[in-house]
Amino acid sequence: MTTRPTIAAGIGMLAAVLLMGVWAAGSAGADPIADKYRQVVTRDGWTLSVSKTGETLDRWPNLAGSPVSREGFVSLEALAEITGSGRRPVTAGTITLGYQIGCAVDVSNGLTLGLGFSIGPNASVTISQFPGVNIGGQASVNPNISTTLKPGAIATVPFGSKPLAESQGSIAAGQVEIKVDACAGPVTIRSFATAAISTPTADNSITVYGDPIWL
Repeated sequence: MTTRPTIAAGIGMLAAVLLMGVWAAGSAGADPIADKYRQVVTRDGWTLSVSKTGETLDRWPNLAGSPVSREGFVSLEALAEITGSGRRPVTAGTITLGYQIGCAVDVSNGLTLGLGFSIGPNASVTISQFPGVNIGGQASVNPNISTTLKPGAIATVPFGSKPLAESQGSIAAGQVEIKVDACAGPVTIRSFATAAISTPTADNSITVYGDPIWL
């Protein structure tokens, strides 16, 4: 006579798979990520370009030893450039740098693992850099950003923005900490850099995305 697997057994198997995935990703390592570049010609005749360069990720086991937390340190640079002979003057512009972060497993109803702890309804993301530094006249890399990330969804977290005072502007960030807590299963991150300009008759923006990588 065959027996049907119980719900508890199914949850236990899922927990084991998730934890094996977490522990397998627990070693430190540095990965370079491909540079990205895009440009567009606006209706006013300007050429607007944006690039993302020098991106690396150093993965580290979570300092607290939690199997449902991830920690890593990223470095990258974003560059915006305005060239050409536009018919209208550029009155404003910005360059923005950040990350999109996704937690794969939806545990919004809560899931109890076999080690005596539970995964709550939401994962949380913290991006921080110590010390916080000013970049340019009015911009800064924020020393600490926290947001709630629902598992199974994607959070977009910009952590640096700079006004374009001239035809070129950049943001460089080194060893910025990205920490994701209470996430079961893989965590994937993807960088982005956005350049935007405004003239009296048009607004334009262009974005490049880095290759998705696991944290």
